[in-house]
Amino acid sequence: MSKKIPPLLQSQKFTFDSILGSGCVIHGKLETRANYRVVGQILGDIVELENDNGILWIDQSASVRGNITCSNVVIAGKVEGNVVASGIVEVCSGATISGDIESEHLHVDPNARINGRLTCSNGDQLKKALDKMDPKV
Repeated sequence: MSKKIPPLLQSQKFTFDSILGSGCVIHGKLETRANYRVVGQILGDIVELENDNGILWIDQSASVRGNITCSNVVIAGKVEGNVVASGIVEVCSGATISGDIESEHLHVDPNARINGRLTCSNGDQLKKALDKMDPKV
């Protein structure tokens, strides 16, 4: 059986700049740039620096326990936390999210599970909110 590629990933030609591999665990905040793929586990927030229109991909086998703030997010695994994106959030078949999602565009597969509020806002409002955030604490 071939692995189904999410529509957001199909629509663009790109490579992942960084990958957190299977079996790896990060305790604490992860700050990313550009395209990042998570196959392991993150126990902390994920923040995209400089809002550079990258894609964060949470793989089927991955889990995140923390909030996510990025331009575009594809979730195929498990997320326990809120997701805020200035672009697209795509929730794939089999994904499980316990938290709120706020984005300009939202695509949810019918076989995904979400326990939280869904908000599709104007992208300019979200970009302004993301720009006001200081990712460096």
